[in-house]
Amino acid sequence: MALIYIGYLFFLIGFIAYVVVLIHAFKASVGQGFLCLCIMPYAIYYLFAKFQSPKKGLITALFLGGYIVGGILYGVGIGQATSAAMKQLGDLKIEIPAKAK
Repeated sequence: MALIYIGYLFFLIGFIAYVVVLIHAFKASVGQGFLCLCIMPYAIYYLFAKFQSPKKGLITALFLGGYIVGGILYGVGIGQATSAAMKQLGDLKIEIPAKAK
């Protein structure tokens, strides 16, 4: 369960970096801002191709690292929670009744 919350924390870090990129894109032009807002692959393209900042490396690492590491940790946490729930259920047998002819 703790991995899910840590995954959420990394998602939050990635989201904060995404907001920084969005602000930069909207300052450049409204069209690029809306593209970054609506289409995530364009936001990644914008980050690498058009985003100019002295802290570009840090923001790129936070943006991509936050979402990638957050997704991995969240997925592992969900897998562990599902496994624990299945162990508590034990051997649950579901029988489907046959149709009467």
